[in-house]
Amino acid sequence: MNAAPAHRGLTLTQWLVILIAAIGFAFDTYELLMFPLIGAPAVAELLQLPPNNPLVTEWLGKMLWITALCGGVFGLLGGWLTDRFGRRTILAVSIALYSCSPALAAMSTSIGEFVFFRSATFVGVCVEFVAAVTWLAELFPDRKHKEKALGWTQAFASIGGLMVTGVSAWILAHLDSLPTLPVAEPFNGHSSWRFLLLSGLIPALPIAVLLLFVPESQAWQERRKAGTLRRPSFGELFSPALRRTTLVTAALSACAYGAAFGALQLTPTRIAPGLPDLAEQRTTLQPLQEEAKALNLQLLKTNLPAFNQAAAAVPGLRQLAGQRIKTRQGISAARRTLDNAIATDAQKEKSRAQLGGLTNTLASLDQKLTELTTDKPEAKKAVLDREKTLALIAANRVKQDPSDSSVKKVGNEVQFWQETGGLLGRIALALLVVTTVSRGLLLRLFLIPGLVLYALTYGTLFHSGQEMFQWGIALCGFMTVAQFSYMGEYLPKVFPLHLRGTGGSFATNVGGRMIGTSAAFLTTNLIAPRLSGSTFQQVATGAAIVGTAVFAIAIVCSFLLPKPTAIEQD
Repeated sequence: MNAAPAHRGLTLTQWLVILIAAIGFAFDTYELLMFPLIGAPAVAELLQLPPNNPLVTEWLGKMLWITALCGGVFGLLGGWLTDRFGRRTILAVSIALYSCSPALAAMSTSIGEFVFFRSATFVGVCVEFVAAVTWLAELFPDRKHKEKALGWTQAFASIGGLMVTGVSAWILAHLDSLPTLPVAEPFNGHSSWRFLLLSGLIPALPIAVLLLFVPESQAWQERRKAGTLRRPSFGELFSPALRRTTLVTAALSACAYGAAFGALQLTPTRIAPGLPDLAEQRTTLQPLQEEAKALNLQLLKTNLPAFNQAAAAVPGLRQLAGQRIKTRQGISAARRTLDNAIATDAQKEKSRAQLGGLTNTLASLDQKLTELTTDKPEAKKAVLDREKTLALIAANRVKQDPSDSSVKKVGNEVQFWQETGGLLGRIALALLVVTTVSRGLLLRLFLIPGLVLYALTYGTLFHSGQEMFQWGIALCGFMTVAQFSYMGEYLPKVFPLHLRGTGGSFATNVGGRMIGTSAAFLTTNLIAPRLSGSTFQQVATGAAIVGTAVFAIAIVCSFLLPKPTAIEQD
């Protein structure tokens, strides 16, 4: 594609390219930020355990590092493939991967399937980002057009976070009218988390159609046809000519991800619940949470071993027990609707009809259980004991709901401020990147204020209450998320054409997604436990330490940045 002169507007093809990139970046974030919304309910259902069970929490923790590791390793490979087989080709494959894998995860009936497909989604996102920024940079040879395209399309990444929250709310509001998905018993084909995962298919069709009308990178294609395109090599990234570029960009990416995962991502669930505004809710929740902890321990240590032993001895018992739990959950949901003062008459009438049918179903399942365990009464006892403990945990959950809902509401509000700050940071970067300010100085415009803001927000404003704290979080998000757009705009300029995907992928995936994301473990497991105060205060102080430290490291690295001249010289 020929570059339009600088004084002319963009061509139709260039607008299509921008549209594809904007959709791609928006759904990058959309797919990743599904996990905080669907993780706990999905894992709980697949393990057939309550969401607050320690085993569910353990699996959520495992998934964070498994997906990050897969994304880093295969994302690095994706960068190499982008240089080897073309930017548009790998972009199309990566978008197909992160669009289809959530739909497959939605149909999961085992924890193994769920982990596999969520990891595939993370891989697709990691590959897509590098392929997209490389493709964009080469399709817009004019400097101003290129920088505007990279800056403004990446701003849509922050919109993805707002989109997934909106779609989740819509699904919850319309869940009753949605069809039941064909999943095996005893799993719930009407779970909201399954429908949210299915929404990940949204970008696949429009992007698949639009990609038919846009070209491959002309610079890459011409080199390949002429036989002058060198093969990409990971080793060349550490050659004397590129070693400094590789290490500095990886370090800067690690610092940006370190601030995001070591502080911002922990804020809604691990820090915000400790705000002074929520002192009353914490007092109410503490004894209930202790009770829930004891009940879950009983479930794991006593009820589950006995149940698993019974299920191994009696064929079909596990499936029958799952059907009984699913039926009991339906009965509980119907009764809650009948007791709900704001439920409409139509909703109550529907719940009465459902309650009658579910009660009859449970009676039938009682009879089947008796018949199935006639010769093994201890197996029936194991099933009933497990159900009794699950019922007590459910009752405990109901008692926690009012206070817990208040805590989650504050966490969601703080996250909204964080996402809004991040979006504004991306917009600010898009506006500033076309100026004549040097790249090192441009980055420091975000780093130097951030150095102060993290210490101030998590060290001081956290103790002042939600109103002041959320302003600090918005500013921290502003200073942090802008760096992601900065790196996306900068990386294609500092590696030669045959290494742009490989080099950009190393910085983003190895530096950012493999090393940087480990800051969450650093904050919560290594630093916070050694600090004084409540658990929430410990994590907040840990976030202040980690956030300030990575910004200080990034400031030092900003003085080592090479000039972004590779794209013009290559």
